Amino acid sequence: MLDFLSPLTLPFYHIQLSLNELKNSVPLNAEFEEYPWEQPLLEPINAGCLAFIIQTTQIQLMIKTFPRMFHSPKSIYRANRKYLYLPIENNLMPEYVYEKTVQEIFSMREMDIMPDIVFAKILDGRNKTSKQLNIFNVSDAEEEIVMELITHKYVGTNKQDRVSLNLWNDRVGFFHDGNLYPDKKSNLMGKKLVVTGLSYEPLTVIDWNKEPQTYDGLDLQFMFQWAEKINFTYEFMHDENFYGEIWPNGSGNGALGFTSMDLADYVFVATCIWEYEHNFLDYSTTYFQSSVILVSPKPKLLPGWLVPVLPFSHGMWIAVVVSVFVCTTILYATSVASMKVLGSGTGEAVANMYSTWIECLFRTSGLLVLQVPSDERDWSTPRYVPMRHLVTWLILFYFVVTTAYSGGLATVLTVPRYEKPIDTVHDLASRDAKWTGIYDAYLVSIKDSVNRDIQQVVKNWRFDSLQWLKSKTTTGDMSFALEKMLGGHFFIPPFIDEDAMDHLRIMKEDLYTCVCVYVTRKGSPLMPSLNKWLMRARDAGLFHYWENLMVRTHLSSRRQLSVINSRMQYDDGPQKLQIHHIV
Repeated sequence: MLDFLSPLTLPFYHIQLSLNELKNSVPLNAEFEEYPWEQPLLEPINAGCLAFIIQTTQIQLMIKTFPRMFHSPKSIYRANRKYLYLPIENNLMPEYVYEKTVQEIFSMREMDIMPDIVFAKILDGRNKTSKQLNIFNVSDAEEEIVMELITHKYVGTNKQDRVSLNLWNDRVGFFHDGNLYPDKKSNLMGKKLVVTGLSYEPLTVIDWNKEPQTYDGLDLQFMFQWAEKINFTYEFMHDENFYGEIWPNGSGNGALGFTSMDLADYVFVATCIWEYEHNFLDYSTTYFQSSVILVSPKPKLLPGWLVPVLPFSHGMWIAVVVSVFVCTTILYATSVASMKVLGSGTGEAVANMYSTWIECLFRTSGLLVLQVPSDERDWSTPRYVPMRHLVTWLILFYFVVTTAYSGGLATVLTVPRYEKPIDTVHDLASRDAKWTGIYDAYLVSIKDSVNRDIQQVVKNWRFDSLQWLKSKTTTGDMSFALEKMLGGHFFIPPFIDEDAMDHLRIMKEDLYTCVCVYVTRKGSPLMPSLNKWLMRARDAGLFHYWENLMVRTHLSSRRQLSVINSRMQYDDGPQKLQIHHIV
C-alpha cells in the first residue's frame, strides 16, 4: 500500500498499533473515555483525513473506536469518512466465523453512522467466486488470491443485510465496473431514524398524551418534507428534561443528551449555537433567527406624596437649588458693596434687609413662592440703584420658575404618573429585576458574557416549578422570558395567559438574539443532505410560511395580540371623582 501511495504524492499517515496494547489497555483517568494508544489515531482525524485503510484482527474493536473518537471533545474535524478493512492473510478466519462476525458488525449501532465501509474478504478458489457473482470465466485463477468486497445495506428496513460489491485479484483487477462506495444517503429506502425534541410552539406543536399523538410545527413540517425527499421513516423519543444537558463523559439527558449518546439521530427543534454542546454534537447550517425578549411588570402609579416633586425633573430640581444659593450669594455681595461704596458718605448706619447671608437666603427663598421682599413696598427704606435692579430681575427670574412649576403641577394632577418602565437590558440590570422562564436553556447563550449588564441579568435568574411560575405572573416582582420568532410571533409559556398579560408589558429591547440550527450526532453522514434541503427551504421562505400557518392553525391569536399590544395605553374614559383623587 505504501509503495502505491507514495508516488501519488498524497498526504497520508501510517499508524501501527500493538495488538496486545489494543486488547489489554485500560482507560485513562479522564472525563471522556480514552486510551493511551489513541493519540496516533487522533492526529489524522484532526488533520482532515477522509479515508482510512485498516488491517486488523480486532475489527469490532476498531468499529467501536472510530465513532467514539469522533465523538470526543478532542476531535475537531467533522466529516463522514470512508473505511476499507483488509484481511490478514496468515490469520484468516474460517468461512462461517467470518460471516457471523460480519453480520454481528453490520447489526451494531455504529453502522448507522458509517455508511461508507467496505470489508475485503479472501475467497477460496475460482469456482466459488464465479458462482457468487456470476462473473465471466477467468482462466488460471485457481491459485490466485481473489477478494470479495462487501458492505452493509445501510438503507431500508433490513439495514444490516450483507451486500457484495465486487471481486478483485492482482492480475485481473476489479471483475466488474462499479463504485465501491455507492451513494446510500440520497435515498434511505424507508430506513427508520430516531428523532428527539420537545414541544415548543410554534416551532413544534406536540401533544404526547393524545391518542393518536399530535406532531406538527414549522420544524416538524421541514422534517416531514425532508423525510419525503430522502425517503426515511422516523420514531420519536423524549423525556421531561426539554433540551437537557450533556455531561463531560458524553452522556446526558433530554434531546441533546439522547443525540450525544447515539440514542437519537436528529433533534427536530431549533437550537441556538452553544459552544459546550458543540464539543459533542454537530450543528447544521443556520436557517432561522429568534430573539429572547422579556415581559416585565407594568409600571405602577407613583405614590401621592411625590406630587409636589414631580413637576420638575431631577436635573431641574438641582438647577433650582443651585440657583437659590448662587442668587443668594450675588444678592449678599451686591448689598455689601452698595453699603460700602454708595452709603459711606452719610456717616449713618442704614437699615438693610440684606446685611447678612442668611437674611439674603430667606429673601431669595421667598421669591420662589412669589413673596416680594417688604422693602419693595416700603418706600421709607433707603435703597440703592444696583440693589433695586438686582431684586427686580430676581423677581422676574423666579416668576418664570414658579410659572413653570405651576404648569408642571397642573400636568401631574391631570395625567397620572407611573414608575419608569423596564424597556432595555440596562434597565433590567440597574433595577436588579428578577426574571425567569419555562426552562434554564435561556441562560446558556449569555452565561459567559463579559457585558456587565448581562452578567447582572444572569445573576438575577430565578427558577422553580410551574405552579410557582404561574403564581408570579400577577405579583409584579418578576419578569418572564418569551422567544420572538422570525415572523414576529412569540413562544408564550403556558402559564402566561391573557389575564396575566394585564399585569405585564413587553420590553422594547431584546435580551439577546441567536440563530437557530438543527442538531445531529457528531460526524453524522446525514449532515450534507440536511444542509442541502435546509438551505432550499430557507431560501424559498418556507419557514416564514410554516410559522404563520402554525400560528393560525394551533395557537391563540388573542394570546399573541395580548403580548404585542401590551405596551399600548387604553383610555378608559371619564371616571367619577374619588377621595383618593383629592388626596
